[in-house]
Amino acid sequence: LYKNIEKAGTKRIQNLLLEHKEEAFISRDLVKLRDDIFTSCPLEEYTFEDKNYLSALKDEFEEYGMKQAFRYASSEKESAKPVKEAEKKEQHSFEAITLDSKEKLEEVFKLIDKEAVVAFDTETTSLDTKSTKLVGFSFAVDEQKAYYVPVAHSYLGVPEQLPLKDAKWAVSKILEYKVVGQNLKFDFEVLWHYLDIEPKELFADTMIMAWLLDPGSRVGLDALAKKFFNYEMISFKSSVKKGENFSSVTIEEATKYAAEDAWMTLKLYYKLIDMYKLGGLEELFNEAKSVEYPFLLTLMHIESYGIKIDTEYLKEFSEHLSEELQQLSQRIYELAGGEFNIRSTQQLGQILFGKLALKGGKKTKTGYSTNESVLQSLRGEHEIIDEILEYRQYQKILSTYAKPLLKLAMENNENRIYTTFVQTGTATGRLASKDPNLQNIPVRSELGRRVRRAFVAKEGYSLVSIDYSQIELRLLAHFSGDKSLREAFLEDKDIHLETAIKLFGEEAEQKRSFAKSINFGLLYGMGSRKLSQELGITASEAKEIITNYFAAFPTVKSYLESIQERVKQQGYVETLLKRRRVFDYEGANAMAKAAILRESVN
Repeated sequence: LYKNIEKAGTKRIQNLLLEHKEEAFISRDLVKLRDDIFTSCPLEEYTFEDKNYLSALKDEFEEYGMKQAFRYASSEKESAKPVKEAEKKEQHSFEAITLDSKEKLEEVFKLIDKEAVVAFDTETTSLDTKSTKLVGFSFAVDEQKAYYVPVAHSYLGVPEQLPLKDAKWAVSKILEYKVVGQNLKFDFEVLWHYLDIEPKELFADTMIMAWLLDPGSRVGLDALAKKFFNYEMISFKSSVKKGENFSSVTIEEATKYAAEDAWMTLKLYYKLIDMYKLGGLEELFNEAKSVEYPFLLTLMHIESYGIKIDTEYLKEFSEHLSEELQQLSQRIYELAGGEFNIRSTQQLGQILFGKLALKGGKKTKTGYSTNESVLQSLRGEHEIIDEILEYRQYQKILSTYAKPLLKLAMENNENRIYTTFVQTGTATGRLASKDPNLQNIPVRSELGRRVRRAFVAKEGYSLVSIDYSQIELRLLAHFSGDKSLREAFLEDKDIHLETAIKLFGEEAEQKRSFAKSINFGLLYGMGSRKLSQELGITASEAKEIITNYFAAFPTVKSYLESIQERVKQQGYVETLLKRRRVFDYEGANAMAKAAILRESVN
C-alpha cells in the first residue's frame, strides 16, 4: 500500500495514511500470527481433564448467592463420550413410494384400517391458497413408509401422473380416515379452492399440539423434527431451484421430499401424544379437540371468504390524502425557506437543526435524529414542526394503508382482501394476521377511522363488532374469588365506579376514570411510579392508592402473589382450559425474572 501511496484514493486519504504510517505498521504486527513460538506442539498435553473446573469456585458462588452457578459447580461432570454420542444425529429411515395411478392407490387403500391415523400433506406452486395449484400430495399410515401422489408436475419428460379427477377421489378417500397434518389449515384451503373439497373435520394438527405444549417455541416441521428426533429435514431450497416452484421438481426428488413431510408428521403425532400422556395433560389435548381444531376450520372459512373493500371510497380517500400532502409540502417548503426531501431524515435534520437552528438536536452517525419523540419535544419551538408531524401522519396512512389495501382489493373482481391468520403465532394464544396484517388498521386518529370505513359488508349483510365487557376483571373475580369483585359483577354494577367508591368515597363520580386506570394498571403489574405518571399524581399518593386498593380487594393481592409463587416453583401458569405458558424462571437473570413475574400475571 505504501509503495503505491499515490494510487490510494484522494489526496486527503494519502495524507492521512502517511501521517499515521507508524501506527499502521504497529497494527499490522499486532494482528500478525506468530509462527515461531512452538517448535513442536503435542496436543495431548493441552486436552482438558474430564472434571468440573467450576467446583473450585463453589464457596464463592454460595457466598454471593449465585444459585445457578453454584448448582453447576456442585454437579458431577458428565463424561465427554456420552455427550458426543447423544449429539450424533439419530438414525431414522423410511421408504418413500410414488403412487402415480389409481390402481396403485386402490391397492394401498385396501390395506388401511378404517380407524387408521393417516398423516396428510399437500405440495403446491405457491403459498397463496386462493391462486395456488396442487402439484401433488403425500400421506403416511405407519412409520416405515410414506407415499407421494404426483398430480401436476411440469417439466420435459415428466412421467405418468394421477389425473385430477382421480386425485379428487383419492383425497376424499383419505379424509375418511383420522387425518393428521402439520398446519392443516393451509392444506384444507388448498383442497377447498383447487379440488372443491371442503373438509369438515380433522383428527389432529401437530403444529397446534406442539404449540399448546410450549407456546413460546418454534413449531415449524423442520424445527420440531430437529427438537424431538435430532433429524434434519430435506430443505425446500435444496429441492426447488430459485425462481421455480414445486412443479418443476422431478417426481423422484419430489417423492423423497413430500413423503418425508407426511412421515415426519406421523412420527411427531405419536411423539406428542406420548408427551401429553406422560405429562398428565389429557385436558390440554381435549382443548385442542374442542377449541383449537374447530377454530382452525372457522379460520379457514374466514380466510377463504375475505372481507369486501369499498374501492371507490378508497380511491377518493387516497386522492384526498395525496392532495393534502402536496399542500403540506408547500407549507413546509415555505417555512423552511426552500425545497428539500421531507422524507429524508438527513435533509430534514439539517433543515431543523442547521438552517433553522432549533435547539435539542441529537446527532447520530447518519445525522440528526428526527423521530417522533424528537419532533414532539420540539412542538411550539417552530410552526414547521406541526406541519411535519401532520405530513408524516398523512404519508403513513397513504403508503401503509390506503394504497396497499386498494391494490389488493383491485386484484380480484369481488374487491375483497384475504388475510392469513396465524393460529400458533403468539405465546399468549392471540391470533396474528399477515399478508396483509388486518389487525393493525389504526382506530385512534380520525384518518385511521377513515381507513376503516373502507371495510364494508356485501349487499344484504352487516358487519358486527363484538367485544367482551371488562373480561380481564371478570377473570380476576373468578380466579381470585374476591367477594367484592364477584358481587359487583353478579349484581351488574359499574366495576370502575365501585372501585372509585372504595378508594375515593364522595369523589367517586369524578374519579371513575382514575379507578379504571387503577383497575387495569394494577392487574398488569403497574407500580407506584408508573401509576403516578398515568394519573398525574405524586409517587407517595400512588403508593397510598395501591395500598388502599389491595385493602379493599384483599384476596386479589394474595391471588396475584400465588401466581408468581407458582411460576417460581413450577415454571408455568395455566388458564381455565389448562393451556400452559412456560417460563424459564430458574435460568433467568434478575431483570428477566421481574419481567417473567409480570408476564405470568398477564
